[in-house]
Amino acid sequence: MKINLMILKGGTSLEREISLKSFENVIKHIDKDKYNILDIDVLNINDLINYIKLFNPDIVLNLMHGGIGEDGTIQAFLDILNIKYIGSKALSSGICMDKNLSKTILKANNIPVVDYVYIKKEEDYYLYKSEIDELIYPVIVKPNKGGSSIGIKIAKNIEEAFEAIKDIKKLDDDILIEKFIDGKEAICSVVQNKEGVYVLSMLDIDTDTDIFGYDEKYDKNTNIHFSRLPKFLQTMIKEISKKAFNLLKCEGYANIDFMIKDDDVYVLEVNTIPGFTEKSLLPKGITLHNKTIKEFLDEIIELYI
Repeated sequence: MKINLMILKGGTSLEREISLKSFENVIKHIDKDKYNILDIDVLNINDLINYIKLFNPDIVLNLMHGGIGEDGTIQAFLDILNIKYIGSKALSSGICMDKNLSKTILKANNIPVVDYVYIKKEEDYYLYKSEIDELIYPVIVKPNKGGSSIGIKIAKNIEEAFEAIKDIKKLDDDILIEKFIDGKEAICSVVQNKEGVYVLSMLDIDTDTDIFGYDEKYDKNTNIHFSRLPKFLQTMIKEISKKAFNLLKCEGYANIDFMIKDDDVYVLEVNTIPGFTEKSLLPKGITLHNKTIKEFLDEIIELYI
């Protein structure tokens, strides 16, 4: 008997386009002989309720990036309806999407994070000038809850930092200003199976730009490969990845972003619904690991059935 699989896509966040591309890649690889699939572009919750009543899903695969798809709203909604879904629960989703909150928890548990300044969107950011200056320029200015590197900018002085802050306020988000680390960025894809949590892959990212931005993630052919970092650093990063995954109560799969400078390792953020496009890091990690995307999807769905 086929499994009724509902896939949530699209939504109304700034990452809608990436979500739709993630769905295109998933639907291309998934075993259609094993699943009855209903895909829903979630534009409002009321329509989703009606679709759930009609389809009666056995399991939900959420591919909505950002917004209500990733901040715990959809997860809490499915919990209330007692519907199984793949991935982190509402609390974990909300914590991980809030970079300030997740960094606070990580730092309190001795997991290194980059020095940063947090500014609420309604606050007077001029009051934080001295704190921003103390980070030493350049600095990275980014939305606190945004993803896919949308809105992220490098500021070489306080004037540029203030301009970047103004742009993020237009996105109706709080602001995170991080110390710029001139190092190497790496990504660990952490996956849960019936035996526990393991690191599927650790990838180095080689880009000609100062940050791994939107274009490098989705438009350009950025050089991504198995990590060439020293073995002791790889071991350290993988252990930190699993610790962060468990500490933040993640489930299913997640990407942990790192910055490495010499022998220092910093967690940048934890993504509970990482991109699944053809150019996204999780699918690249799956294929580099000699596993097909079809096999990965089967394994992750079977974990919850």
